[in-house]
This record gives sequence, structure tokens and C-alpha cells, in this order.
Amino acid sequence: MQRCAARHCPTTTVVSPGTLAHPHDADTSDRGPGRRPPPRTRACPTTLLVSPPAKTHAVTCARGTIMTVTRGPRSSAALLEAAVLSCFDTAPTLNRAEVARHTGLSRTVVTSVLNTLVDRGTLSVVAGSPVRTPGRPAIAYQLRAFADPVGLIRFGESTSALTVVSPAGPYSAVPISKSATQPDRWAAEVLELLEKAGSKYCSPVRQVVVAAPFPVSQDGHPAIPASAVRDERLAGYFRAVEEAHARLSATLRQPVVLVNDAQLAGLGEAVFGAATGDHSSVHLSVRHGFGCGIVIGGHLFTGPGGTAGEIAHVQISADGRKCLCGGRGCLATLLTSKHTDRALATLYGRPLTPVETNELVAARDPMAMEFYQDIGHKAARALAGLVTVLTPDVIVIDAELGPAHIPFTTSLADGLAEHCPPTQLQDLRLVRGRLADAQAYGAVALRLDAPGQRGTATQNRL
Repeated sequence: MQRCAARHCPTTTVVSPGTLAHPHDADTSDRGPGRRPPPRTRACPTTLLVSPPAKTHAVTCARGTIMTVTRGPRSSAALLEAAVLSCFDTAPTLNRAEVARHTGLSRTVVTSVLNTLVDRGTLSVVAGSPVRTPGRPAIAYQLRAFADPVGLIRFGESTSALTVVSPAGPYSAVPISKSATQPDRWAAEVLELLEKAGSKYCSPVRQVVVAAPFPVSQDGHPAIPASAVRDERLAGYFRAVEEAHARLSATLRQPVVLVNDAQLAGLGEAVFGAATGDHSSVHLSVRHGFGCGIVIGGHLFTGPGGTAGEIAHVQISADGRKCLCGGRGCLATLLTSKHTDRALATLYGRPLTPVETNELVAARDPMAMEFYQDIGHKAARALAGLVTVLTPDVIVIDAELGPAHIPFTTSLADGLAEHCPPTQLQDLRLVRGRLADAQAYGAVALRLDAPGQRGTATQNRL
């Protein structure tokens, strides 16, 4: 017999052998149309239920997963550790009080388990703790995978750069002088830069992520349509990135993760940014090209072919220009450049720096305002189907838009209201991204090799 840890639920439930009974697991069909069940992670934190006759434990972790373990040597300790580690699936940093609240375990048990996990190296104490709070100091903990810096490599049209990212945020990007068309020399330079970063920040870079400006399949290769491969220039670019990625993996003697850049940004905002705590989120990249990062239940949804979220290739105009994807009238074809700064510059007849673009919008220049209102409405048409089918909790707008997020988001909201059923929008929130470099935080959130994560915040077909 165990009282539910949720504050709103005074019920005490008797658990019979081999069953997990809880009023929150009851049928929810009477909630009425359009009403969503309360998120399990908020309404009912991890609850430890014990079935004395069978001497088994059933744990409902923060993600709703039920594990039943028969008591045996060390099984109770393993179960408690699993319950504590599950708390870090949705929050990168927690203190003892927060872990106790999420698990329903006593402070004494939580402290013992946390100390064990720190001694083993699974968790680490956050630099700068204890945090100053009333009463006893609140020591904060994080997964060891979050403590080690991550290397993020990004490719431009003809250049590449390395950014070292810690949980505190990204450090300055360092240009890679060698061209990716010379993969051996390029990989050797990356290795040298990673070693220098490890010495500078007193911690080795244990994971390297490549942000690809194209779709990536489940097996880690470019997912490029045949129509795009027939373009000689693009085909050469894709081939150079893929060969550089393969050579770097061989040079480092470890896997190097290749992830679509828009999907990586979506994961960053879901774990560290504006969508933290939401079950389903869509991050909309705009300034450097349209794309979506879809995160559901802490998992990056990429689809079976890795192309989920490619809203740039949703048809907006049936009689529009031919697109490299093989379609016609796609969102991508309606701009003169995938980079909005360049597309806006063509209207002014001169090059514009990002700072100049921001200043034009901040000054409410009519041409700049109309430009972002127009692409906001077009983006709404591309997003309407996804929003209607998925009904996400939140759409996060590219933080890099700067002041342009105001005309863009206003027009996006109007467009969604025009193209989506009202019932599908009643709980939807549109928010501005919090992270100036969401891709960098996404590289940290990816943490494919994190102990105890069991695939959390990784790519998943769902």
C-alpha cells in the first residue's frame, strides 16, 4: 500500500500481486472532446508501488514507463537508481529536493542513491553548487554526459567550423581552414582542434556531432532525393560532407553523429529552451533556411527516412517553380534564397548584414515588415497539415530571427487560424526560442552514450 506522490491525488491504492493499479491509469474517455489528459510527468511524479505478497516492485517513471522487478540480490538498489535516473530524462540538472519530489522517495534514500551514482561516475555535481537557498544548501546534479563538452561541426556552403559546447553553453566557433573536399587533411585538423579544446577546458571532448544542412537517414547517411543528386554541384557538396564525416569517424576511432541541423535545433529548444517540459514541440528554423525539429516525449522524431520536418518542401503553389526535391511550388521556391537576409537584400538591391536586417525590422521599415509577414503566412500554409495532425503543445520560433519574430509570428498565427480547424489550435502556443544557438544545445542534448538514458533525447522513428 502506497500513497500517490501527486499533490492533487489523496488516494491510497492497494496493489495486488502482478498488477499496477492507480486511478490515473483509469479510462480517460470521459474527459470530453478536445481535452487532453494532464501530463503524467507533472500530475503524477514517479511513484514506487510495492506488492508485498509477490515481493516485486513496480515503478512508474517520469516518462510513464512501467518496470516490474522481482526482488533479488541488489534488485532494490537497481530499481531505486533507475527511478532516480529517470528524473533526468526531462531535466538536465536537478537538486535533491527536486529528485525527491519527482520520485516520491525520502530525502535520506535520495541522498544515498545520488551519492552512489556520483561515486560511480554516472552523475556529477554541477560546478558552482551548492546553490544559495534558504536552509541547507541545495547541491545540484547532472548526468555525466552533460558535464563533458561536445564538439559540434557545422558546414556552410564552402566552409566548416567547430564549436565546443558545454552545459553552460557554446564557446566561440573556430573555423576549420582545410576544405572538406580534402577529407584526410580536414579530419586531421579537426582532431588537432579537439585536442586543443580538451586541454583548454580541462576536459576531453568525448562526443562529436555534425550538423548537416540536409536530411539524414536513420543509418546516418544523407537522405537526398534523386532529383537533387542529379544536380552536379549539390551532389558534389553532399559527397564531400559524407566523406569528411566518414574520415573523421575513422580518425577519432569513435562514431561521429550526423544529424540534420533543423532537427538538432529542435532538440536543443526542447531540452534546454522554450519547450522544456512540453510533451510535443515543433521548432521552426527560419533565418538560415526553413526546417522543423519535432520532439515527442523527449525523442527527436525523424521519420523512417530521416526527412520528417522538411516543411521547405511542402507545396504552397501548384503552378510554382520546379524544386530540387522533385516537386513544384514548394515553400523553398518562393524565396530567392533560403537565407532570409539574402532574400530580403534582393528587395533593396544591395547586400544586407544580419545587423542591418535587424535594424530595418526594429525600425519597422515597411518593406522589411511586409517581407516577414509574407513568409510568415506562407510558413503557416506549410505547417497547417502538421499542426492539424500532430496538435503539438508548442511551436517554437527561431530565436535567430531577432526582432523579425514579431511580424513573422503574428502572420504565422493568423495563417494557422485560417488553415487549421479551431479545435486543433485551442491549446497551441507560439513562443519565441530562448537559445541564440539552439543547434549547439541540441548537440549536448543528443547524448547518445549517456548512462541510464535508454535512448532518451535520441533519434527515434516512434
